[in-house]
Order: sequence, then structure tokens, then C-alpha cells
Amino acid sequence: MTKQSHYNVGIYVRLSQEDERAGESISIENQKTMLKEYVGRQIGWNLIEVYEDDGFSGTTFERPGVQKLLDD
Repeated sequence: MTKQSHYNVGIYVRLSQEDERAGESISIENQKTMLKEYVGRQIGWNLIEVYEDDGFSGTTFERPGVQKLLDD
């Protein structure tokens, strides 16, 4: 069996209100920049979509960005 050499990928970013107050997370824009750069350095990776949830708690998967990611 041959190894797949091209991948379509998505990235997911999230910043909850709790994280923002605690000062624990980097901004959504910084997360996107870092992850896009990472994907860009990978041979054969093709960034298809950026999924985003800003201000949603991570205690549940009932977040719009996560649901779209799972649907895709």
C-alpha cells in the first residue's frame, strides 16, 4: 500500500471568555498566524479551512466552529 503524500487540513482556533480573563491564551489572530505558518511548512499539506470559536467555553463540543469541523 502506498503512503498518502497530500493532505487537506483544517485548523481550529478558540479563545474562551474564561481564558481571556485569566490571561492564559494567546489571541485568535496569533493562533491563526502560528498554525497557518506551521501548515505552510509541511510538505503536501493543503490548508482548506480555518474553524474558529471566539468566546465559547471548551467544556462542550456544542460550539459552531467545532460542529462545522466535524461536519466537514
